Amino acid sequence: MESLLLLPASSEHVLQMMQWFPSRESCIVWGGQGFRFPFTAHSFLTDCRWSELPSYVLQQRSGELCAFGQYYLRAGRCHLARLAVAPSHRGRGFGTWLIEKLMQIGTRELRVSECSLFVNMSNEAAIALYERVGFMRAPHPQTTSETSTSHYMVRSGASSKPASNASM
Repeated sequence: MESLLLLPASSEHVLQMMQWFPSRESCIVWGGQGFRFPFTAHSFLTDCRWSELPSYVLQQRSGELCAFGQYYLRAGRCHLARLAVAPSHRGRGFGTWLIEKLMQIGTRELRVSECSLFVNMSNEAAIALYERVGFMRAPHPQTTSETSTSHYMVRSGASSKPASNASM
């Protein structure tokens, strides 16, 4: 696999991601019902909450952006949010690698042992990925605007893989 770096996301990274979401549907599937479309640079950065949440990108050493993800504490778990792999890099294992790294960092930083995420019910590829890495569907912890359109998934333990540094 190509050499990859996990880096804190910058506003420039997030703005590059705007091209990954060309339609209202793609925005909603990724960012949720409240994500505005069409978006502006300002609304995209605001709706991503990149400056409020720990936000990371997976980038090739050449500088090409491959994936994005965030985490935060929700219902006593490290909640993964806004996970996305660039359309040109899907199916190459980047999503798995990103999830494992975010879980390692998030569970350590938040001092928790479980992780969670929401996934849009129509996003079959993401559901399959999350199940492959050990997430299981669970009851929603609270009623939200996403409850009727998303699955809530949880996984115990940060990782079964040994920790390594941020490069690959």
